[in-house]
Amino acid sequence: MKNGGPFKQGDRRLLDDVLKAPHLGRAEEMNVLLLTINYAPEPTGFAPHTTALCEHLVTQGHAVTVLTGFPFAPYWKRWPEYRRRWAAQECANGITLIRLTHFIPRRPGRLLDRLLMEGSFALAAGFLALFRLRTRPDVILYVGAQPSIAMLATLLASMWRVPCVVKITDLAAQAAADVGIVKMPWLTGALKAFEYRAYSQADGAIVLCSSFRQSLLADHYPADQIRVICDSVDLNEIGPGADGRGFRREHQLKDGDFVVLYSGSMGAKQGLANVIEAATLFNGCDATKWVIVGEGELKAQLEKLVREYKLSEKVRLLPLQPREKMSAMFSAADILLLNQLTSVKDTVIPSKLLTYMAAGKPVLAAVNASSQAGALLRESGGGMIVKPEDPSALAHAVNELQKDRALLDTWGRRNRLYAETHFDRQKIVAAQENFLLDILKKAGKSSRSARPVDSPETLH
Repeated sequence: MKNGGPFKQGDRRLLDDVLKAPHLGRAEEMNVLLLTINYAPEPTGFAPHTTALCEHLVTQGHAVTVLTGFPFAPYWKRWPEYRRRWAAQECANGITLIRLTHFIPRRPGRLLDRLLMEGSFALAAGFLALFRLRTRPDVILYVGAQPSIAMLATLLASMWRVPCVVKITDLAAQAAADVGIVKMPWLTGALKAFEYRAYSQADGAIVLCSSFRQSLLADHYPADQIRVICDSVDLNEIGPGADGRGFRREHQLKDGDFVVLYSGSMGAKQGLANVIEAATLFNGCDATKWVIVGEGELKAQLEKLVREYKLSEKVRLLPLQPREKMSAMFSAADILLLNQLTSVKDTVIPSKLLTYMAAGKPVLAAVNASSQAGALLRESGGGMIVKPEDPSALAHAVNELQKDRALLDTWGRRNRLYAETHFDRQKIVAAQENFLLDILKKAGKSSRSARPVDSPETLH
């Protein structure tokens, strides 16, 4: 191919450097090889939590190499500044990042596309790890909800005779069934079998909640190798007290408007058509505004509904906001909204709920009362749960809640206190580090024992 091929000459040299460089093997106390398809600068999902853990490990003197993809979330297409490259190496805050090209589905709601995405990443990461990384890590850590990548992590660990830890952010097979991506029970069963087979090979598992733990125990995973550690929030970055008036002015929201705000992904499991339908039924004050912030595969459908119902005065659909504006955005809201399908129960912990609580705002949750999100909100005492996929119930709740500002303030204070007690980022990442050190100690691979840590109450 002539110089006019799809990749620049500099990119070819960079690819060679990535494949040949000895990324691992520095003299720090623990060498960690982390496999994950999502990483910073992606602002949503588990990427910020994974990044926070890696940055903490480096500050504690460990060496961290991350095999990841090029940023594509939450838009489901590669970010423009990362295009036209097969692979790239970066150094970010002391962490070696190796980014690899993989398939990105245009229709992420299709099972085949999802499998192609994780399978293509696993193939690229496996090739690089097997043939180009010159030094073995002390431990392999997988983070995500892509069983093919988890299987790769455990296979590499077995070949290199090093321990492997999986951090499971969703139960992928059941989650796919919950939202209708997988409709045939036999196929759900086959995918579950593969998923749990991948996890069963790991020396340890970090899970986000007790229902994830119970799922592993039901598959005979050793109880002493599971650690329940929830995700975290940067309590200094997200909190009450920010001035939300600028956000209101920017988006034509009056000071007297009652703002119901949702922020997060716009995918199948969120079921956000329920919110649009609720706005059409709302018979309360005209000053009530519904603000939906974020990106996702179903955003175009939501925009179409707003046009069809002529709701432009009642409903605002806004793009994902930058991190520096998040606190102001939350402060501009009177109540924060969580919405899920009825079928979503034990497979997902919405990280937006943790952020909502840290913002010190009341939460209205249209979720399955038996879901993990419902249990978390009941425990905090910071909001109300209404029937999911029931627009009239949601509209009625909003109409009633705006009459009791004192109750909303009380709920907001409870949520902030709960977040401070359970979701403090420094405590969470230190607990994750300690678990890695425990696994290494059991495997006889580490000369340093786990350090004491002031753990949040959610750690077990």
